[in-house]
Amino acid sequence: MPRKRDSKNQGGDGLPLNASKSNPDRAPKKFKPALGSGDSDGQSSGLDQFLPYPIHKVNRLLEPGPVLLVATGSLTNKTHNIMTMGFHMMIQHQRPTLIGACIGPWDKSYDNLKKTGECVLAVPAVEMLETVVDIGNCSGEDVNKWETFGVKPVPAPDPAFAYGSGDGKGAEEERARAPFIGGEGVIANIQCVVEDRALVARYNLWVLRVIGAWINKEMDLEYGQGNQTPGDAGDSVGGGELRKREMKMAHHRGDGRFVVDGQEVDMRDRMVKWKEFQD
Repeated sequence: MPRKRDSKNQGGDGLPLNASKSNPDRAPKKFKPALGSGDSDGQSSGLDQFLPYPIHKVNRLLEPGPVLLVATGSLTNKTHNIMTMGFHMMIQHQRPTLIGACIGPWDKSYDNLKKTGECVLAVPAVEMLETVVDIGNCSGEDVNKWETFGVKPVPAPDPAFAYGSGDGKGAEEERARAPFIGGEGVIANIQCVVEDRALVARYNLWVLRVIGAWINKEMDLEYGQGNQTPGDAGDSVGGGELRKREMKMAHHRGDGRFVVDGQEVDMRDRMVKWKEFQD
């Protein structure tokens, strides 16, 4: 269940009294086309496939417990790696948005994360499940998973620029050098930096802070998201009008079997204690 915020410190709209509605953790400003317009040669960089998604709604992508792909390292320095992860959890909704991820020294990504302090969590759709499993069956020490499995790394944008909180340069600690994971089968990419390493030595548990979130612009946001209604076509955040693709997630049962998203049961009217987290 979501962690409930202290109503004593909130304004009428659910924001802390000292917070601005333009806070980048709350919702991105209009998408800057230059971020995804393509490379200098006119070819698409792959980023134009995604649109900014509100950071405070990242829990809607992760609380269902989908298997994830994790990108670490530097695309520029060609140290980028990709791995499959099933152990993760939401810790905090916002200010900041925090995620727990289990990544151990047996993973090549562990060294990358330890060195750079950042990663990208990608939510794959069920169409990618065979590739997701294959990526988890080998080590980046032995193979270049990007080339072997035909997964495209996409240069990540500066989240400070995308969310209207910077001039495009951004603070160095907020820059995500790890690439996005591209492809039509990717539901979302979530940019993270390491917030706390206190539990890493004992439990291999990294506390990650979300600094940017991007969702597939072809995704039907009503499916599994409850984010918008047909009348929201003018809202560019998260894709705007409803899309036609129902991009379903896959959930690992722990023994090599997976459960795929099925019928959604809407219990929002009954969740009277958590109205503040609903649209």
